[in-house]
Amino acid sequence: MTDLANGERQVAPSIEGIRRDHVARYEFAANLLGEQKRVVDLACGIGYGSALLADAGHTVIGIDRCQGAVDYGKTHFHRYRVVLCAGDIMEVAGYERDAFDAAVCFETIEHLEDPLPMLKALSVAAPVLVASVPNEAVFPHGGRIKFHHRHYTRDEFKGLLESAGYEITGWYGQIGPQSEVEPDVEGRTIVVTAARVADGVRPASAEMQPDKKGAPRRVVILGLGPSLEMYSDHVKRLGGRKAFADEVWAINALGDLYQCDRIFHMDDLRIQEARAKAVPGSNIACMVEWLKRHPGPVYTSQIVDGYPGLVAFPLEEVINSTGQAYFNSTAAYAVAYAVHIGVEEINLFGIDFSYPNAHQAEKGRACVEFWLGMASARGIRVGVPENTSLLDTIEGHDAHFYGYDAVKVKLDTVEDVTKVTFEPRELPSAAAIEARYDHTKHPNPHVSGQAKGA
Repeated sequence: MTDLANGERQVAPSIEGIRRDHVARYEFAANLLGEQKRVVDLACGIGYGSALLADAGHTVIGIDRCQGAVDYGKTHFHRYRVVLCAGDIMEVAGYERDAFDAAVCFETIEHLEDPLPMLKALSVAAPVLVASVPNEAVFPHGGRIKFHHRHYTRDEFKGLLESAGYEITGWYGQIGPQSEVEPDVEGRTIVVTAARVADGVRPASAEMQPDKKGAPRRVVILGLGPSLEMYSDHVKRLGGRKAFADEVWAINALGDLYQCDRIFHMDDLRIQEARAKAVPGSNIACMVEWLKRHPGPVYTSQIVDGYPGLVAFPLEEVINSTGQAYFNSTAAYAVAYAVHIGVEEINLFGIDFSYPNAHQAEKGRACVEFWLGMASARGIRVGVPENTSLLDTIEGHDAHFYGYDAVKVKLDTVEDVTKVTFEPRELPSAAAIEARYDHTKHPNPHVSGQAKGA
């Protein structure tokens, strides 16, 4: 048996012949890295992954110790943006600092008896890493896996990468051999994104943010308000959350209640810890505990040790890309982030700010509506449930046209041009007008005097 056909390598003359989970990892990396990056592909095998990266616009150097694999790759996966080299992966130590924008290292680390020297050298040559290893918690090694020295738990893999000078910025996984890469999945394979720690200092914003090319098309943002119930009803009728949106983002405690792809918790966890200590049985105390175990990503204002999933909200990048610096609630940050990465559609449930005394109890509605206006101005579609007070949706169509009490405003849109016509109606009584000006009653009949917030 040759090294090329030892059963450990994926060998086929086309991408269609490569097992799906191997292809999915490279597609994930190609999408995440953005555009036109210099990438080193360690243990590239026959080079199908390097070809996928090149097809996405990246320039790639692939290194593999098997000359036969390299030769096979040059024959079947030739790309002008790819250079395949036969050599030991420790050759990465010969490259100068930041020779590459990023490195990919899939299903390689478990083959090395001591991967730390290679990873240390890699952290000098490439500030960003996308890597995978078999998950010991799901796919135990047990001394039975030929060619593998060991498999890794999440904590073990995190410790290894940190020792090498990297910090994990995103946890992903694959359930099995035919699976896609998904966030926060405890499956057969662990996939991570990582960033170099500069001079021992944790980066302020280490997460690799997908550019607009890699952004999810449709996102749902979930808050704690009453209209959240409509999300559950809607999704169960569709048969699953992915039928409705590419990603689901949760605010605060909902990250432990709903299956979601990203969590936004902008409160400083040091302050939350103080609040939890003051009231041990509170909802804040409970939330602090599960946040300590959540792998993330959890976007927040300040990175605090002891919370592995925290990611610094890219405040500077969002301000520069949107031209605005107005954030007075966590929900506003989530909507602004969606605008920043360039999604095509935002749907909001439970982002209601529906306290009866909202002007006293909670700020934020105006800021969220401001960011939804920013989204609409950029051509992003915005959807809200019919029972939310956000955008005055619960009050109906007429509430959107102040002053037109004697007519009904009718809109007819054809090819993005809206024609406005008026239908006469009886003038309201003075008592009805005065009742409309009475803001002591909450517009949502389902909200009682008990506070139900966004």
